[in-house]
Amino acid sequence: MMASDPSNLSSGVATKASPRSANRLQSTFRALSHRNFQLFFGGQLISLIGTWMQNVAQAWLVYRMTGSSLLLGTIGFASQFPVFLVAPIGGTAADRYNRRKLVLGTQTSSMLLALILAALTLAHRVQVWHIFVLAAFLGVVNAFDIPARQAFMV
Repeated sequence: MMASDPSNLSSGVATKASPRSANRLQSTFRALSHRNFQLFFGGQLISLIGTWMQNVAQAWLVYRMTGSSLLLGTIGFASQFPVFLVAPIGGTAADRYNRRKLVLGTQTSSMLLALILAALTLAHRVQVWHIFVLAAFLGVVNAFDIPARQAFMV
């Protein structure tokens, strides 16, 4: 009959967060209390969202222009294969050179590639091979950006 007593049930269940779990939560977000990390985190969040949007836009544009599922998959391959090939060189560059300058350079390059794609598309001059070349260049840029950004965190 003890289980049916509401006072016994509530006493066995913790209703408030324990001090230990509150400390864990505070320590999880401790880095966000620093202004430099807030700027870095915000900038990288915007950059990654932009990169994802660009990848989706490239795939959507190729599919809309051609209707080919083969070319749709190939555009994804064209943007990821350079990362596979060039990332070791990008990792070496991240170890040897100024990471801040490397990240700024890769972010600027990504922005320029996105602007070129936008200009070609808005001018109605874009062709499928343009998208493939821009996707491959973005893959090369990401091969340098990813290791530099991850090494920058340390």
